[in-house]
Amino acid sequence: MIPRLNMKALLLASALAMTGLAAPADTLRVAMGFDPLSLDPIASSDNGSIWTQLLIFDTLIRPDRTGEGLEPGLAESWTVSEDGLTLTFKLREAKFSDGTPVTAEDVKFSIERAASEASGWGRFYRPITGFEIVSDHEIVMTLAEPFTPAFNNLALFAAAILPKAQVEAKGDAFFDAPVGSGPFMLKSWTRGSRIELAKNPHYWQEGKPHVDEAVLEVVTEPSARVIKLEAGEVDIALDPPLNQLKELDAKDGITVGQTIPYRADFVQLNTKRKPFDDERVRQALNLAIDKDALVQGVLYGAGKPAASAMPVMAYADPNLALYAYDPDRAKELLAEAGYADGFEAELLVDSGAATSRNAAIALQAMLQQVGVTVKVQMLEGGTQWETTKSGSYDMSVSYTTSDTIDPDQIIGFVAVNPERANAYHTEWHSDRLNELYAEERKTLNGPERGAMFQEMVQILHDEAPYIFLYHPASAWAAKDDVQGFEVLPTSNFRLEEVSLAD
Repeated sequence: MIPRLNMKALLLASALAMTGLAAPADTLRVAMGFDPLSLDPIASSDNGSIWTQLLIFDTLIRPDRTGEGLEPGLAESWTVSEDGLTLTFKLREAKFSDGTPVTAEDVKFSIERAASEASGWGRFYRPITGFEIVSDHEIVMTLAEPFTPAFNNLALFAAAILPKAQVEAKGDAFFDAPVGSGPFMLKSWTRGSRIELAKNPHYWQEGKPHVDEAVLEVVTEPSARVIKLEAGEVDIALDPPLNQLKELDAKDGITVGQTIPYRADFVQLNTKRKPFDDERVRQALNLAIDKDALVQGVLYGAGKPAASAMPVMAYADPNLALYAYDPDRAKELLAEAGYADGFEAELLVDSGAATSRNAAIALQAMLQQVGVTVKVQMLEGGTQWETTKSGSYDMSVSYTTSDTIDPDQIIGFVAVNPERANAYHTEWHSDRLNELYAEERKTLNGPERGAMFQEMVQILHDEAPYIFLYHPASAWAAKDDVQGFEVLPTSNFRLEEVSLAD
């Protein structure tokens, strides 16, 4: 590509020349709050890793931009048998970034690896029990018994297609400098600082990416991301402080966007500890929280109150009722549970998440009104995660996002116990919900399966192992010459779609 000769490029080149740095053509710079923990798809669950991997690797299919359907990825077409037990994929002519072709053998290897005992996502793929390689560009997968999410799970980042020969030859070292068939390839990674990506010259979508390079700057503090944007050091700032959105949007040269993705924010309650083992206490805590006030005061209106720990997505019940703000009823329930004088508890918060910090302060004040004294404990994000995962907590401000368009992934994460997270480390358990979960997984998509999800979410709502807070908007601010950027319902972004205007 011929470098663009425009005022922006000349100014940038001049600035870089003064610092002794060279200016690459068409470099898109994004400030985000997360550093990847790993570039191995089967060893990841954090957003920083997932978002970065989706720029380097491809999956057979992927969620479309609406979040309501699936579209071709490495598979240009597919068929699913009426009984759902046979999935046939025809692969497009695609290459990895080193120029080697993507073959059905790579697909088989990658899905089997995703299903392995080493995989954190193995149970999503183990129902696929057979593979037939028809040719280099056609593969048939078979299931021994119905598992409705099987097809959708192939759109999950954990099912990224990897070059078999290289992974087998290099082992874990492959992920230090991974090769994928996605729009970008890894150029360098300075942990905790930045990820530099270069355009994949062999990418199967002709003409994309529109930029030659993309740099992901890791900037954990939201206000610092905005400062970098305003100083011209980045082109896009993800998740700017919500109280600055209107001010940013009014500035010349900056445009703000937002969407409500498949996300829910809540407070995890450790149901193995008193008093959170009592359903009445958990319900009382929900009744003590003014969710509308949180949306206005913490999110500055950029979100909606939540009636559940589930994102609002496929099969959601539009009639699911919010817990009303009713402090008097909350006190009554606490008294019935034996806590008429309230109780004390500790609330864990990610110290690097400004919105969570603000929410914790508001929650502390609201709960004090019903006699619950909350001590806020600020922890580094990774420490908070490990503490809640170990069960060494009372309450913890957290959230979940869905990486797929099927609610099976998230209901299993936040509500099923035993399952991979044991109801997201609340240790709450419902026999009926577990039965429905097993049943929906072998029920064809349609009203019957939808009714099962609605009943599961109702149980989750009623027994309240969380304080349900809100569904926040994902926002971004970008320079006016950035075109085509958006955050998808699955919370990630596709930089191959983004261009810089001349």
